[in-house]
Amino acid sequence: MKKVIAAAAGLMLVGAMVGSASADVSFGGDARARAYYQQNYDFGSVSVDEETDVAFRDNEQDNFVNSRVRIQARATAPGGAYAVGRALYGAATWDGGNSGTADIGADKAYIGVPMGMTLLQAGRLPTDLLRSTAFFEQDITRDGLQFDVMATDMATIGLWYFIAYEASANGDLVDDNDVSDYGIYADLKFGGDWGTRMGILYRDDQVLNDGRDDDGAYGGIEFAGPGGPLAISGAVAFDDRGEGNTGWGAFASAGMQFGATGVALEAGFTDEGFVTDGDYGFIMIGGGFSITPYTIGSEGTSNWWIGVPVTFAVSEMLTIGGNLAYIDMDEFGEGFEISGTLKYLISDGANVQWDIGYLGYSQGDSDDFDLDEEDSPFGTAITFNVSF
Repeated sequence: MKKVIAAAAGLMLVGAMVGSASADVSFGGDARARAYYQQNYDFGSVSVDEETDVAFRDNEQDNFVNSRVRIQARATAPGGAYAVGRALYGAATWDGGNSGTADIGADKAYIGVPMGMTLLQAGRLPTDLLRSTAFFEQDITRDGLQFDVMATDMATIGLWYFIAYEASANGDLVDDNDVSDYGIYADLKFGGDWGTRMGILYRDDQVLNDGRDDDGAYGGIEFAGPGGPLAISGAVAFDDRGEGNTGWGAFASAGMQFGATGVALEAGFTDEGFVTDGDYGFIMIGGGFSITPYTIGSEGTSNWWIGVPVTFAVSEMLTIGGNLAYIDMDEFGEGFEISGTLKYLISDGANVQWDIGYLGYSQGDSDDFDLDEEDSPFGTAITFNVSF
């Protein structure tokens, strides 16, 4: 009997090993270490200590270092279903241990279940309203599900359901007291390498005790493709969440390649408090770069801007870029950006990048600000990146 039990246990172990071996598990990720120097990133703003009545600059200058490591795993079952998880380690400023303020946890954790021409994904999902231009709601993770229908090779239509806030048990009594987002999007490709992506979400705010109503729709449409020798892109987006007026934003860009040199002209606007995605823009004005001091629209003002980004591939190892840009931030003021970046490929999967920028800033007319026009932001940073 013992031999039978032992044989059965052995067969079960072999079966488990075979089952595990038939699954496809892969790992990847990225990491960086970055040193910053920033001056006048408070735009000259001053605070007053309530007890001593002493005025002091909020952040006249600063230098610091931070780092992060992200590891992503993807496991695919024999039938094609998969699970993805990405762990984030130590994403914080060095503080003597990089521990007290470090983010350690999962910023992606979801499953995917293909079913013929459809795909269901659920969990902590990466989502994009406008992906290629990064103009609005790009590269954000949300709790919920996404259901895609791949109608053709050129068209994908999807449905979204996200939970933005789930009330605790004691507050979950009236109309569920939650905040949920419902949406639809489409990715379409056309002839001549043109494509468009459009998406819209509606926020259902059922929270009754926080003194505000965040109901409303938000979304947009983007396009990209060639126009003769020009690479053309643009987007229009809106945000009607909350009780104020509907915010709007749009931009258009046209670029051309001259051998190793690329030059583009880009212009856009925002109105009624519309805020672009942090990854959209140049280096100092938006853009999500290491040294970006201002996200377009973040001060609640209407903005318009125009800029000329330039890139030059010195070699296969070295690329440099620069920006000249102007932005009118309404009552918050206006700024003129001059900035540059240099990226050098150290080895396969490793590079070093140097960013530097100056935002010549002039204060606006609003009484809400008391800034010195000479306090213009200057920043520089060096970053070592590793991807695998």
